[in-house]
Amino acid sequence: MAVLLLNASLQPLNVISHRRLVVLLTKERVAFVDEAAERAAAEALAVRRLPEGVVIVRLLRTIHVPRRLLRPNRRNLLLRDDHTCQYCGRLGTATELTVDHVIPVSRGGAPDRWDNVVIACRKCNWRKANHRPEEVGLTLRRKPVPLTQEYAHIIFLRYPELKEAYDRLLAAA
Repeated sequence: MAVLLLNASLQPLNVISHRRLVVLLTKERVAFVDEAAERAAAEALAVRRLPEGVVIVRLLRTIHVPRRLLRPNRRNLLLRDDHTCQYCGRLGTATELTVDHVIPVSRGGAPDRWDNVVIACRKCNWRKANHRPEEVGLTLRRKPVPLTQEYAHIIFLRYPELKEAYDRLLAAA
């Protein structure tokens, strides 16, 4: 299970590994958010096991986090386009979908710009091939735009179980 790392102000920062958690605990850089989680983790670590379930820790000192720019990689494109083909609307798994350049790179399109890449099913991507969508009778369902959500929302989209635990934490506070 993943470990959610919070800033001292309880702002979500990142998801870290159990190994990194042990390092931060030994350096006394983090603390558990509640006593029950601290006791459970201490018992698990005493017998050289890793804590089970969702673990949430917070840094003891606040750090300044610059705003992160998200790259238009496959994972972020799948999140932006909701695992849906932007030409026919077919919903699919990550393995069934491909990344398509709206304006092909060979015809002057940018290879890594948010407004030139979309998620497409294999059938539509094959049909479009090295053409513009309008040349083969395809239209985009949505205009491709950058993923502008906060980084914390992306963490919670990738790890829904952490979102539930974080919401319970905020409700208890």
